[in-house]
Amino acid sequence: MTLSPFWAYLDPIQSEIIGLAFTLIAATIFWMFRPRVKLIYGRANNSINHVVLPDPADETKSNSIEIYSEKFFLQNMGRKPASDVEFVLSHYPTDIGVWQPRNELIKEVAKGNCMITIPKIAPQELVIIDCVYINLRAAWISSVKCSEAVGKEVPFQTVRRFPNWVNLTFLGLALLGCAFLIQLVLKMLGT
Repeated sequence: MTLSPFWAYLDPIQSEIIGLAFTLIAATIFWMFRPRVKLIYGRANNSINHVVLPDPADETKSNSIEIYSEKFFLQNMGRKPASDVEFVLSHYPTDIGVWQPRNELIKEVAKGNCMITIPKIAPQELVIIDCVYINLRAAWISSVKCSEAVGKEVPFQTVRRFPNWVNLTFLGLALLGCAFLIQLVLKMLGT
């Protein structure tokens, strides 16, 4: 069975159907590549320290204090600003710092959760949240969301920053390697 008889039946409106098909394809392509918010978050750079302090009442005894610090990273990888971003931790740390300084709101919500509300995160902007816990267990991330999207957890890793000459050397070697591969493929194809 072919579509020729059916297409012949639609002969009077074929140009409109073709135009509609192109319009739908173009609308789908524009919809797929529209600017949108893409929130990602993760954790890294944690450290634990035990500090032993002498007891002022009895110098033969000492008190141990556990200090735990952790960094949370929140980034908008999209091409549209994220508004009303809510970053919720399982419980309230001893101290919280948000970098870069902004007009954030930190408050305790239901069940002792700590909610950090950030009014806006620009596209490609990275927000670092430092938490310090003194004799407390560390919190975990309960939820990350904004008005436009829900955050996705990704593994973050802090890496060493190399000087520019190392980065340029690596880039040059990578370009030379790509050129060699293209030359090898062309030679194998006999061109």
